[in-house]
Amino acid sequence: MIRLDYPVASPAQTITRLSDRKGTPMYNLAQHYHPITATPAMSNEIPPSKLLAPYIRCFWGSDDMSMSWTPAPSADSEIIIPDTCMDIIWDLDEDTGRSSTLFHGINDAPFAVPADRVTAGCSRFAIRFYFWGVHYFADDHLRDVLNAHVDVEAYFGTFRRELGELLTHTSTMPSRIAAAEAYLLRRLENRCRTNDNVMNAVNTILQSRGVVTVEELQRGSGLSQRQLERLFREYIGITPKKTADLVRFQNTWQELYHLTREKLNMQDLVYAYRFSDQSHFNNSFKKYAGRTPLEALAAAGR
Repeated sequence: MIRLDYPVASPAQTITRLSDRKGTPMYNLAQHYHPITATPAMSNEIPPSKLLAPYIRCFWGSDDMSMSWTPAPSADSEIIIPDTCMDIIWDLDEDTGRSSTLFHGINDAPFAVPADRVTAGCSRFAIRFYFWGVHYFADDHLRDVLNAHVDVEAYFGTFRRELGELLTHTSTMPSRIAAAEAYLLRRLENRCRTNDNVMNAVNTILQSRGVVTVEELQRGSGLSQRQLERLFREYIGITPKKTADLVRFQNTWQELYHLTREKLNMQDLVYAYRFSDQSHFNNSFKKYAGRTPLEALAAAGR
């Protein structure tokens, strides 16, 4: 069984164990996985520092909402696809000074949001976590995060006091990212809640691109299926099978998006990702993307 060098010792060791003397992560699951949205070219994503890269996919948003990161004006809505990530989204009404913050858990189905969901005079800042990274920072278990859209303090009880108030008094993305990283590093230092069996199973899922069975994960972990499912629900929020299915979808979407039309061969994807036939692949893809592969590519401008 693979043993990952994750922070499982004392809080003071958490950051140092993740880094060597040059500050490079010793083992970073993110090197195997780079989830994308339905419209990657329109995403305003800023990578985190090296210390947070194993946990944080990116920061996103805008300090000037007149500079749109929303869909083109011709679009009535934007489709949000399962990217396997979880987000803290902070919104500020700059006219009233009022802010609101929601935690968005992992989703397993596409949904639409209005293209004009952000109004003039508002700004947004968001932290996007890899699905395996949230439990290092959250207050408690993640058993209820599937398709959740809840107040941030349901999982991050000190957010408003320790970060939300600071964000209100900042006006640029760099200053907001600096404040967010300081907050996240403090939480990381004070929490050592993880499980080697879960992280090894996640590593297997990522390295296999989601093409792995529950039985294979079970054998690799040395746990029963029931034990593994219980741990995944606690630390990830979903079952190992659903995790693998979502990772497989994301990998197929990434390959589709990055391939040129000349090199695009659906049968290669059917074979590589163990679909029984083209129809099985199309149905599975549409379940998560809300569109067929070709429709998804057209909507993404590919």
